[in-house]
Amino acid sequence: MVAENEVILRMTLAVILGGMIGLERERLHVGFKTYSAGFRTHILVCVGSALAMVVSENLHFQFKGDAARVAAQVISGIGFLGAGAILREGFLVRGLTTAASLWVVCSIGLAVGAGYYFAASLSCLLVLFALVILGTIEDFVRSKRTFDSINIVVGNRPEVSTIVKSVLDAHHLNIESIEIKKLDDRQILEISLNIPPQVNKMELINELASLPGVHRVEHRM
Repeated sequence: MVAENEVILRMTLAVILGGMIGLERERLHVGFKTYSAGFRTHILVCVGSALAMVVSENLHFQFKGDAARVAAQVISGIGFLGAGAILREGFLVRGLTTAASLWVVCSIGLAVGAGYYFAASLSCLLVLFALVILGTIEDFVRSKRTFDSINIVVGNRPEVSTIVKSVLDAHHLNIESIEIKKLDDRQILEISLNIPPQVNKMELINELASLPGVHRVEHRM
């Protein structure tokens, strides 16, 4: 059986580690009213996972059951919560990183609940390194890119390409290059262009996607 002082230590550490990652997610929404997974959500996930692991361990000692069964169900169940953190805005998908952080916080909570303090703490530091340091580097690299890349899947009709180009011209966008790859019944327009800050990228993508004959629009910043 897990002693009471050990339970206190594990639950407290779960709050600290989950809260650290949750604070990093919370900083992205400073100044905005948001209901996405942040500080409290990550704490709840980590504490809940740690509690599930403690209960599983105690049940194993008490009834000689499978100590991994409860933990396995926690890993499966976190997928539903992670899916709720993923938001679709038009043709853009956001929240994948937050969903991934919820999944890893769940795993950290299980590690804490099992008493693997070093593994849990090291994992927390590595997650923060990926989110903060590597995230900053990623933003810097993206800011240095001169051109955006837009891939548009259209029907195999010449007039569709003309309509797409007319929309881009209407926004006064500087088109670097357009490459056309032909499939069986469709074409892929690979467009490199410079989208200035005053142009709303999401509205532009939605406008392109709503054109007749356009099947899909993919944007890479």
